[in-house]
Formats: sequence, C-alpha cells, structure tokens
Amino acid sequence: MSLEQPSPGQRASDNDRERAAAVVQEAHTDGRLDFQELDERLTQVYSAKTQLELRNATADLVPVAHGSAAELTLRAKHSAQKREGAWTVPERMTAIAEHSSVKLDFTDALVHWSVIHVDAHAKHSSVVMVIPEGWSVDIDQVDMVHSSAKNKAGPPRSGGVRLHVTGQARHGSIVIRHPRRRHWWWPWYRK
Repeated sequence: MSLEQPSPGQRASDNDRERAAAVVQEAHTDGRLDFQELDERLTQVYSAKTQLELRNATADLVPVAHGSAAELTLRAKHSAQKREGAWTVPERMTAIAEHSSVKLDFTDALVHWSVIHVDAHAKHSSVVMVIPEGWSVDIDQVDMVHSSAKNKAGPPRSGGVRLHVTGQARHGSIVIRHPRRRHWWWPWYRK
C-alpha cells in the first residue's frame, strides 16, 4: 500500500490526468496492457476527479526504480539528473553530484516507506528534494564546508513520511522544499 502524498480528496488537474494517461500509454507500448485494457484505463483516468482515483487507475503501472526496489544511486558529473513524475521511491537513495545538479521530486511519486533515507553528496553542485506537504525532514547529519543545507518545507503532519538526509556538501547546496505554487499569470511555472 502506498502512502498518499496529496490528501485523497484533493482534486485532480488536467496536468495530473495527462501524466496518468502517459503512464497508461507507456504500459500499453511495453505490452503490459492490451487494447481493451488501454481503453478502460484511459476512460478511468480522464473521468477521474481526485488524486486518489488517478492513483488507483495507475497503481500497478508505475515504472519501477532503477536498481533494486530498496536502493537507488544517482550520479551526475558536469550534468543533471532528475527523478520526477510517476516513479517508485526506494527506501534508500544516494545522490552524488559533482559540478552538477540532482533533483528528486517526490510529489507524484509512489512511496511504500514511512522513512526514506537519502545520502546526498554535493561538490560544487546542488541537490534539491521537492516533497509534498506534511512530510517531516531531518537534515541534521549533513556535513558542510562552504555550503548550505536548507529545509524550506512546512510543518510535518502525524502519519506523514519522514525524509532522513545525510551526506556532505562541499561548496554546494542541499535544499528540501515544497513544490512552487503556480500563478495564473505565469502558467509555465514549474516545480
């Protein structure tokens, strides 16, 4: 059973439905759904009114994380690595960035764990983690040299996921924040 990031009754947006439809279409392309199942799932996705209905329509289709289900390592050297959209979050992750950036966006991810451990290493780099409302964050074990580690997230809720961040930053930054709010006058504003 996954831990729900948005509240189950939160209304789904058109963008949410498009992302869910992309997951369904990818499953059909991979051969995991036949034409009849594709039609049924797309009907379910486009008629969904809440986040919970979308999650129910795509729960068994979400792409699996690279590596084992319990661990993931992302390495970026003079480049950028991202995990965003519908992805399965492992219990332990390592993010290594050297003159690069790593972004872990948990807002639309499928989470099976009550505690997620992230070992972040930023050398002349940035590691950004975007979390849903209600998660608790622990960044007390991050070692810093000419760097910053910032928790910009709001207060945690009981029963929410706990994000435990360890590692080190050398002339870099480690930031945990919520998704940026979209404004009507700037519709292309991203997370």
